[in-house]
Amino acid sequence: MINTKKSMPDQPEHTATQTKLEQKINEFRQVFSQELSQRLIQLEGLWRIAQHTQVVANFKAFRFEVHSLKGSSAALNYIKLSELLGQIEQHVANCETHELDLSVMTPLIDLLIKKLMALSKQVPNPLLTVHQAITASSSPVSLTEINDETVNTNLKSHREISIAIVDEDNAVGSFLTKLLSTFGFVITHYSSVQQLKKGLESTSYKLVLLDLATPETDNTEVFNLAKTLTQYDTDVFILSSHDSFDARLFSVRAEVNDFLLKPVNITSLVSKIRKNFKIDLIRPYKILLLDDQAAVGVFYKTLLESQGIDVLVLTQANQIMTSLESFHPDIFLLDMHMPEINGFEVAKLIRQQAKYDYVPVIFLTADNDIMSKIAALEAGADDVIPKDTSPELILRQLDSRIQRSQQIRFAASRDSLTGVLNHGQIMEAASHAMRMASRHIKPIVVVMIDLDNFKKVNDTYGHIGGDKVLVSLGQLIQQSIRETDYVGRYGGEEFLVVFSDADSATIERKMNNILTAFQAINFTVNEFDFTCSFSAGLASSENYDKLSELIGAADAALYQAKGAGKKQIWVDSN
Repeated sequence: MINTKKSMPDQPEHTATQTKLEQKINEFRQVFSQELSQRLIQLEGLWRIAQHTQVVANFKAFRFEVHSLKGSSAALNYIKLSELLGQIEQHVANCETHELDLSVMTPLIDLLIKKLMALSKQVPNPLLTVHQAITASSSPVSLTEINDETVNTNLKSHREISIAIVDEDNAVGSFLTKLLSTFGFVITHYSSVQQLKKGLESTSYKLVLLDLATPETDNTEVFNLAKTLTQYDTDVFILSSHDSFDARLFSVRAEVNDFLLKPVNITSLVSKIRKNFKIDLIRPYKILLLDDQAAVGVFYKTLLESQGIDVLVLTQANQIMTSLESFHPDIFLLDMHMPEINGFEVAKLIRQQAKYDYVPVIFLTADNDIMSKIAALEAGADDVIPKDTSPELILRQLDSRIQRSQQIRFAASRDSLTGVLNHGQIMEAASHAMRMASRHIKPIVVVMIDLDNFKKVNDTYGHIGGDKVLVSLGQLIQQSIRETDYVGRYGGEEFLVVFSDADSATIERKMNNILTAFQAINFTVNEFDFTCSFSAGLASSENYDKLSELIGAADAALYQAKGAGKKQIWVDSN
């Protein structure tokens, strides 16, 4: 009997999470309400000074305090208070620019201030009535359509993906099991659907690879099983030796995740598995939040971290460049109005740097003016979210934006054939790793890899054979390194690997293990079988101050390995 317990969080867990989040929000509201009277008194005092002196600097100081209070009240859904402050802010802006006669504007502001103070003294205070201006079921046109697709954040790497293979041909099933195991997956082979069903009584799998029998065989049982598995959070790939409309239609109706034709290209299969589980996209989301109001920063940090998101809060714009040396955000959340430098200028500063071309910039603002939204988009922002948006919708909007941007960045940074980093990205990663190594006194090790006799492979088996070898090596290395390490295609048949916080002896052993695994892969082209090997040289940053010198040393060690007979690893002698 199949274990049909869904892996989705049940309702009590969801309710508990929401209750905990609501409790946090209520704590912020309690602190805000306790401080409101004193803040309004300070606000009134600033207004009296500006009104008396008629100095632009004093109007700006007053408006900044109004904007600050408006932002906090909007975030906590005190809509009446936020709207009243918004009216005051607009009138003050006119005073600053002298667009209207001060003698006309100041009495209007004075009336609004008096109204604000009078309302604040009522019991209960109408300014502290919570309103839900934007809900998950009622979103404004300015927000993009929410993408409901979610990432299974419980999966940290391919090593946590358990896979079952069902193939009646034991030779084929065993061979596929061996190859996938080489790439680091946990594999179990079953020779029949009945054996799998029995195994599912005690074991669950993230993915099941189901072999489809010949067209003459009734495959109803296979598709019924696939349908059952997909309904209970087990992904399914169909492996079929024949391609037909009916087979593909039944697969669609069974809601399988993919349909592959046999013989299966192992590197293509590995790539599809990684894509299916978003292995290269999964990691805790990182958000850089810039807001001059510390209280607002703490509020959003609490909201986002309750969902497992890593948040760095900055209160000064001039901190952003230094922070980006060690913090790599998936999204920028910027306040629109800040003293000395505004959010539009920060957005333009971010967009000056090519490495952030695909990182979304979103403004969180209490300013609902359409011209401000247009200015934000012209400055390079991707969206503008009102601060009175419900926490649930903010989270869904950010999740949607981050997923799309990660997918775009992944595609733009990858070598189109092998799936590893392209030359520009691996060099940038190496440069960053070198800077971090120098700053934290933790050495890195770089490895230069070159396929042995690759020209002969291309001449003998054509570019199809050469491509298979390149893809296999790239994917094997990718599967074998840590999330803090990097691999990229340096050029042609050369790969560059960067190991952070590592020593040469450990990496030499690892590279020998990768070489052994690579030599065990059997490649087939037009019924001809062949194997390949590679040579590699490695060097440590302990002995070099410049990246060019470090890569040069690894390259020199590589050619020593080539000269010594190939298919071996050499360590820089310095």
